[in-house]
Amino acid sequence: MSTERRNLWLAIAAVALGQAAVLGWMIWDRTSLLANGREVVLDVAPVDPRSLFRGDYVVLDYDIARFELPQGTVAPAKNAPFYVKLKKGADGAWATSGGSAGWPESVAPDEVVIAGRVDRVSGGTVRVHYGIESFFVPEGTGREIEQMVGDRKISALIAIGSGGQAAIKGLMSDGQRVYDEPLL
Repeated sequence: MSTERRNLWLAIAAVALGQAAVLGWMIWDRTSLLANGREVVLDVAPVDPRSLFRGDYVVLDYDIARFELPQGTVAPAKNAPFYVKLKKGADGAWATSGGSAGWPESVAPDEVVIAGRVDRVSGGTVRVHYGIESFFVPEGTGREIEQMVGDRKISALIAIGSGGQAAIKGLMSDGQRVYDEPLL
């Protein structure tokens, strides 16, 4: 085998190995977040989730997606990182307890930080996108879950990692899981 041909095969093997490593890291990162992330349950609000191209999925909206800036605070830019602290209330519901354009200086043991990006700013309200706004469901169940979201009977179980990254772990109705995201 010529040196050029051998080098070509080595280059192809290196590219394939690199792609496999990136894919493996992506799978490990998601699996690790779902398995080890701190769990919070967030109430969801209805949004019209119809799409012919994406299959059965549910679009979710959260109260934590809207953050009221304190008076005198400079509004963050669109697409800028935004960090929201969540705290579990006496009623068991998680709600915002703070937010800022930078990682919070202090986080209490009963709080968790979720990281997002600024979608838009209107007046003193920041609209934050966390990457947990749509959820694929088993084929044929989209309409049923959509109806439950419309009736506000669905909550989302969210796993939040130590860096604020979030993933939907499952959907709940009346405290019972109606769907779990498989780890793989």
